[in-house]
Formats: sequence, structure tokens, C-alpha cells
Amino acid sequence: MFTIVLIITLVYAFVILSIAWGYYKLSKTTPNKTKNSKISIVIAARDEEKNIEKCISSIVNQNFLTEHFEIIIVNDHSNDKTVEIIDTLIKSNSNIRLLNLTDTYSKKEAIKVGVNLSKHSLIATTDADCILPKNWLNTISQVDYSNYSLLIGPLCLKDKKGFLNSFQQLDIFALQGITFGTVYYNMPTLCSAANLVFSKTDYLECSNKINNNSPSGDDVFLMEQLLKKDKKIIGNLNRDFIVETEPENTLLDFFNQRIRWASKSKFYTNKPMIFLSILIFITNVVAIFIYSQIVFVDKNKAVYIILLLTKWLVDFILLFLVASFSNKKMKMINFIPVQILYPIYILSTVFLSTFISFNWKGRVYNG
Repeated sequence: MFTIVLIITLVYAFVILSIAWGYYKLSKTTPNKTKNSKISIVIAARDEEKNIEKCISSIVNQNFLTEHFEIIIVNDHSNDKTVEIIDTLIKSNSNIRLLNLTDTYSKKEAIKVGVNLSKHSLIATTDADCILPKNWLNTISQVDYSNYSLLIGPLCLKDKKGFLNSFQQLDIFALQGITFGTVYYNMPTLCSAANLVFSKTDYLECSNKINNNSPSGDDVFLMEQLLKKDKKIIGNLNRDFIVETEPENTLLDFFNQRIRWASKSKFYTNKPMIFLSILIFITNVVAIFIYSQIVFVDKNKAVYIILLLTKWLVDFILLFLVASFSNKKMKMINFIPVQILYPIYILSTVFLSTFISFNWKGRVYNG
């Protein structure tokens, strides 16, 4: 058993260090630039009365020519005041369009409707609970998309007090590190619709093939379809391009969100993502085994501690790179307690996403 634990730890260390190196290298490069492009921003919204006005205001106030972009909000059967707020905003800004889903449901369908009815050939998506930096559109418009089909942008969580926020921050650091570290090697594994740019033409070619078995994954499954067509996918690590999104406020909401995210993993076809998912899961199972050996068994205790510290060290390197880029180094203060709990969190999320239903915006889905 010791040999297996050693091999898994070393493989994990090599993979994570490679990803960290990819993240670092990508942060030092910028995509090729070109003249300004016109952009259609598509936002799927459901029950977002608390966030939608702030999101739209951050787009309306961009450092970008008004006539070069449009905002399309697709309402997915909201039950609150989301539509009323949008209608009020439309009265003072003709750039905003509101569309309503009628016979269909889900974020995927909302995005599809928005893209189909967009005016421009370049599509940017974000979420209704996001705040966009002032140069977001300017950064998007200056990239030369002649050789790219998908551009992935960086995310960060809004800072709030408490350990739950710190845990979520470090979890997002890990996801962001993997997202951009793998893009550097032309083996993209993750992306988020909160900050995504793509060609309308490419999207329409793929839209009917995007996996609809999961309520989540409108972004990752689009990426998988583009990869099947050998389309080029890049990432842009630019501080003027960081989109801020809301964290979950309660432990129940946090697990509900993560279970929803994890539920789509059974539908992955992207081999690098499947490999990484399995490796991360097995490594965290091994971490729990190491905990038991350190606490209950005297044999090889020192070696098991070294293996655990090896995992922590490579994780720290990756997370610190992302925290530095996001100007959130102080969030690393909670690194050790988060690392101790992380294997339990991973196993719990995988188990729950497999066997229980979850709730999203008033809709219940099976795991």
C-alpha cells in the first residue's frame, strides 16, 4: 500500500507542478492584438433581483464605445423582480435587450436563444451575479480571433468575512490554476461562462450537440464540442479582464452549488479533464488514508507526513500563483486548515453529486 501511495503522490506532484508552470507562463503572454471588434454580451438570468442591476451597470459603464456592443439578457422564467428591474434599465439604455424563454428552460437554452438573436459575430458571456472590470470589453475587442474559437477569461470571488469565504476563495484558485495551466499546453480542461468569448458561427455549429443531460456545463460542454472540431482555445490572464462573482453565503448553498458543478463530470468526454478528475479524486482519497496512518499507525509515520507535505507544497505553489495574480495573497492565510479539510470536501461532493438531488434557483435535479 505504501508503494501505491508514493506513486500516486509523485504523479500528482508532477502534474500539479506542470500546471503551475503552465499558469505562470501563460500569465506572461498576451494574445495577438487586432482592431476593435463589435460584441454581443449574452447573460442568462433567473431570479437575480439582488444582482442584475449591478451587473448591467458594470457593463454599461465600460470604457468602450456604446455603439460597439449590445447587452442581451435572457430571462429563464424568473419568479422575482428580475424582469421589472431590467425593464426599468432598458428605458434609459437602448443597448439592453430583454428576451424571455417560453417553451424551454435552463441556462443552456437561454444562452442559445441569446446567441441566435445577437447582432454581432463575437459573443461574450457572463453571469448575472458578476461585476465586470471597466476594461473588460476593451480587452475582449482587441484580441485577434482569426485563429481562435474560444477565449477563456479569469475569475475571482468577491471578498467577504469568514472561513467559508476563504475556503471558496482557495477552491476557486485551484479551479483557475487548472483552467489556465492546462490551456497553456493546448489541453484545456475547464472554463466558465462567467467570462467567456467565442465566435457566433462556431457556437451555432456546435449548439445542437452540447450535452443537455446536466443543468450545468453550458461552458465546458461547448468547449468539448469545439475541441472535437480541432478549434483553437486560448486563455487571457490580464488583470483588466478579471470578472468578480458572488460567493455562496451559507454552507448549504456552497455544497448545493458544488454538487451541481460536480454532477456534470459524469458526462465529460475531454480526456485531460477525465484524467485530472480521477487523479484529484484518488489523491484526496490517499490523503484521507495518510491522515489515518499518521493518527492511528506508528509504522512509516514520518514518511507519510513527508508525502502529505509534498502534496501541500505543490498545492500551495499553484494556489499562490493564482492568489498573486488576483491580488488576494492574504487569503492564503487559511491554506493549512483548508488543506486539512479539502479531501473530506472532495469526497463528500463526489458522493453527494452521485446519489442525491440538488436545488438550483427553485428547480430540483437528480444527481
